[in-house]
Amino acid sequence: MGGRFVLEVPASVTTRFLVATQARTLPGPGRLPDAIGDGALAREAAAMLASAGLVVEPVTRPSADLKARFHRLAAPHGRLGTVVGARRHIAVTAEGPPAGQPRSAQAARLAARALAAAVGGTVADLDSRQILPGAPPDAEPERCVLGRAWVSVFVTLDPGDGARARVDTAGLHRFGLPEVAVRHVPYASVLAAANLVRGLTWQLVAEQTAWLGRGHRDRTRATRRDRAVSAADVLRFWGTGPQGPAPGDAESVTVRLGWTGTDCPDCAAAIEAVPPVRVPAAPRASDSPGPVPCASPPHAGPAEDTWWRAAAEAMPKIARAAPDPPGRSPPPPGPVKPREGAGPVT
Repeated sequence: MGGRFVLEVPASVTTRFLVATQARTLPGPGRLPDAIGDGALAREAAAMLASAGLVVEPVTRPSADLKARFHRLAAPHGRLGTVVGARRHIAVTAEGPPAGQPRSAQAARLAARALAAAVGGTVADLDSRQILPGAPPDAEPERCVLGRAWVSVFVTLDPGDGARARVDTAGLHRFGLPEVAVRHVPYASVLAAANLVRGLTWQLVAEQTAWLGRGHRDRTRATRRDRAVSAADVLRFWGTGPQGPAPGDAESVTVRLGWTGTDCPDCAAAIEAVPPVRVPAAPRASDSPGPVPCASPPHAGPAEDTWWRAAAEAMPKIARAAPDPPGRSPPPPGPVKPREGAGPVT
């Protein structure tokens, strides 16, 4: 098949955090810039607060959308209860063009963490559907590493084949991209599938960031439909691999990009990483996302199982985040996060 794959670039993207606290009173808006601190990222957050590109407001009457996002959070019961049962909730929301990413999202998380530290609260990331670690919350690093709680990976039973799994990302849409999914994954290959979507996620974000950095402001862009995802891409997702793509990365697996349905409220469809051995579906009138039917046969065959075994050999068996500077406790290495109907993959 080969060819080009067309992606729609949104005019604006939104990053959403929620701070949960038991504090009876909250600091006034004028105190937040001081709490953020100094540094390049802090200055950017302060500028966004001044221009209303970053909005911090108490939640007095949550909207239906906020309630739905709130209930999509995935966390151990104790931590989730801390957020759900908090006396006060404060929404921290940044909105702006995709060209401002990842800095605007980093500035928003910095503000959320600073506010949580000031009120003894907890930060929930409504886009990646997770509760951030730390009490008080960790400081926000200047460098954006996707594996540091920006993009989560979830596993569920595949609705098209109950004997297999489906793996989806959460959080990628805030970078102006659809979420990524793989379907019909044999249970023995779930870890390989999780690393595959991580590596593809790094590729897509790096590619779009570079494209926007060259001044492109088109509403669509084309990328390669068939592409190799390497073990090095997975390490880059965690911040441990080389910063730029290296042609001919060893230990790679070829995937074909397609479209599939998604439960992401911010995406028309998810990018599906399809094994190239899969029997193709009927051709679509457009490569752009729209109403997406089942894009492949409901059951995988022997050729696909063989492909997954090869993918498991190519993907890292263990991938950990880069070590933190001395004096800071490193976050967990980013295990696959459970979705309804599935448990964590280790």
